[in-house]
This record gives sequence, C-alpha cells and structure tokens, in this order.
Amino acid sequence: MGSNIDDPDSSPQHIAETGAFFIDQYEVSNAEYALFDTDYAYAEGDGDRAALVNWEEATAYAKSVGKRLPTEKEWEKAARGTDGRMLPWGDFYDDSFVIYSKKETRGQSIAKPASPYGCYDMAGSVWEWTADWYRQYPGNTHEMEQYGEKYKVIRGGSTFNNFACFTTFHRYYVHPTDTRAYPIGMRLVKDIE
Repeated sequence: MGSNIDDPDSSPQHIAETGAFFIDQYEVSNAEYALFDTDYAYAEGDGDRAALVNWEEATAYAKSVGKRLPTEKEWEKAARGTDGRMLPWGDFYDDSFVIYSKKETRGQSIAKPASPYGCYDMAGSVWEWTADWYRQYPGNTHEMEQYGEKYKVIRGGSTFNNFACFTTFHRYYVHPTDTRAYPIGMRLVKDIE
C-alpha cells in the first residue's frame, strides 16, 4: 500500500492487510441512488452514470442496502491487486482508458479495463469515497494540517484530473459534506462472514 514516488502523504510504501470482503464491480449509479433518495435528480439519459454524493449521503445509502464504504486499504487492494500495479489495469497509461464521454455508461469508455478483482472505473471516472479519515500512514513523517478527523479520503481521480490522480496509490482529502469542487461517487463493499 502507498508509494515512495507519489505525493508525500502516500508514503511510505508498506505492507497492509485487509479481511475478506466483496466489492462492487461498478460505482453506484444515479438510478440506483435515486431509488433511495427520491429527491435526487440527474439529467435524462444519465441513469447508468455514477451518482455524485457527499460522504454522509454515501454512508446512508450504503447502510440502506446492507453494505458500507470501503476502507482505504480495501479500495487500494481492489484497484491494485497483490502485484502492486501502478494503475488498475497494469503499469502502463493509455488516454483511451480515461476519456470522458457522456454517451457511455459505467464500465464503457471510462477506464475500460477491469482491476485485478474485476472492478471497473477505478480510475478516471469519478473520485470515490472511502470510510477513512485523512491520516498519516504508519511511518510517515510528513506533517499536514489536513490530517485528523476533518477530511475523508477519496480515491481514483476523476476524468478531468491528471495521470498522477489515477494511480492506485494516490489519495486526496475532501470535507465530508462540502464537495462542490469534486465529482465524488461511491463503490460499496460487504464483509464476508
């Protein structure tokens, strides 16, 4: 988990373990979220595109369907696999995998290849919420005023970000309810009993 070549908050690269879990193949769609929140509106024809919500809305939706947001470790494992890949589809970049298209739905023109665990759109679609507060990794000595319980971690980068944001180890922080500047969606997990 993490990287020694990304922003300082992603270091140091380290071994992290998770328990067993299931993770959604796709981000939650507008149509799926609208079944939960009847006041949620989206453009005609965008029912199969990722729902854009704040952290509290994402958490409430997850609970309503018997799931939860992934931890940062779980999200990175699902995107990166056990081989430490740089991008969900491997160690090479291809612009065609992250081209934005209003005509395509989840799993189509945006980040076409799946991650090692069969997840689509883990880079270049919308940012995705994790359950975790933005904190230092163990062994990280880089101080940031944003660390603590003020911001939640988002992963995956959105279509209009640069390559660095698409890497499997890149992390960013956003206030749980103030998401004006960021298109953020969710991909949910379920514990395996």
